[in-house]
Amino acid sequence: MEPHKQGPKRKSVAVIGTGMAGLATAYLLHHDPQQRYQVRLLEKKNQVSLSAESILIPSQSEAKKSSSWADVPMRAFAGGFYRNLICMYDHLGIRYHSQSFLFSFARLPQKPSSSSSSKLEPYMVHASNFHQLPPIPHMGDFVHWMVEAAYALLCYLWFAVCCFFLDPSPDESFDQYLQRIWLPQYYVANYLLPLISSVCTCSHRELLDFPASDVLEYKKSTHRQQHYVVTDGVYTVQEKLLQGLDVSLGVHSTHVVPKTNGVEITYSTAGTKETIETFDLVVLAVSPDIVGRVFEPLKKTLTTIPTTTVETVAHSDFSSLSSKLPTKKPIIKRQSETDTQSIHFRSNEYTTESVHVQPNSILVTTNPLTPIDQSKTIQSASFTRVLRSPPSRRVINEIFDAGNASKEKGWRNGDGGVYLAGGWCWDGMVLLEGCVVSAMRVAAELGVEIPWKI
Repeated sequence: MEPHKQGPKRKSVAVIGTGMAGLATAYLLHHDPQQRYQVRLLEKKNQVSLSAESILIPSQSEAKKSSSWADVPMRAFAGGFYRNLICMYDHLGIRYHSQSFLFSFARLPQKPSSSSSSKLEPYMVHASNFHQLPPIPHMGDFVHWMVEAAYALLCYLWFAVCCFFLDPSPDESFDQYLQRIWLPQYYVANYLLPLISSVCTCSHRELLDFPASDVLEYKKSTHRQQHYVVTDGVYTVQEKLLQGLDVSLGVHSTHVVPKTNGVEITYSTAGTKETIETFDLVVLAVSPDIVGRVFEPLKKTLTTIPTTTVETVAHSDFSSLSSKLPTKKPIIKRQSETDTQSIHFRSNEYTTESVHVQPNSILVTTNPLTPIDQSKTIQSASFTRVLRSPPSRRVINEIFDAGNASKEKGWRNGDGGVYLAGGWCWDGMVLLEGCVVSAMRVAAELGVEIPWKI
């Protein structure tokens, strides 16, 4: 009788980071049809980070006992741009639905009030994809509103035409592109920057330093496309991706060092000394500032990639919201496709705060500028936002250009068995789509079949 033949030993893979990129990478490798990889997720926090700040909302309905989740930060996505994210959701069986929004734009006073009770009235309100007429002001303000609306529409049309027919140069910043197309500064300051900087969760100046190609590609991809949200919250995505995975929480990784026999990770846990463990492969699914700290070959290179810290606050302080948009506290219920949600953009010269009115009596404020009643704060969180610039774009593209024949070739993705994944690890806006694309790249380079197709 012949002895049972065992298959080749599975390669051990450590994925550091449990955001969307880390979870998607681990999911793909874990579900390799040939079962070649033994995956372990390592997370510094004591909970998985993708949905760590989401809020569980108990059901108040007698008919439905199930709870719902409020996503913090906001996780809406648009068709066109998020093609791979949507394909992954479809593969996982994640329920999502189209979501319409009313956007209001207001200016913050130069001398902000210390009270949260003064309402900020918008100078313009418009519907996403013009799906409905915005609230019309009373007769006294109607003429001014019509002039403002006509001006904003004409500027928008000009910007849209330029996006489709006037390409930016590879090293052109968004600021340089806007100056080249002569887009009026009033429109830029009062409409374009507030809206797009809220998508990127960064300041106006930081957005203007982005590569123009990032913003234009995003605009072209999302033009006239529907917005969507995950029906049951991103927590359900997290749970789907985690199924069957080995997860170690509270693991602080300090060094990642390629060796001849694998990749050494030095880490510590609460109350323990540093431990060294060797894996066949390591995926760093964290922000570039953390990569630079733990991985010596990229320590100097990644200093050129700018980052910032973004604050989000979940609260129930409705006092400063405009009366021109629906702000009454709704009964807690599950979202339906017919609900329209409001997002308030309130800007000063330098930055914009966005206030997302969720259908569960919760407001989510990102980059808060106006006072929030502390007694009505549910929770607050901060996270690292990776920014973009033409120089950092070149650096990132070189890291992921495996065919670069330069004599001064530096570290490339995959060298020494170390891979990078994250929303910043591709040539585009640092959003969830980049997380999925970078995870797919790691899987493809390791010979794993991607189970979802565009």
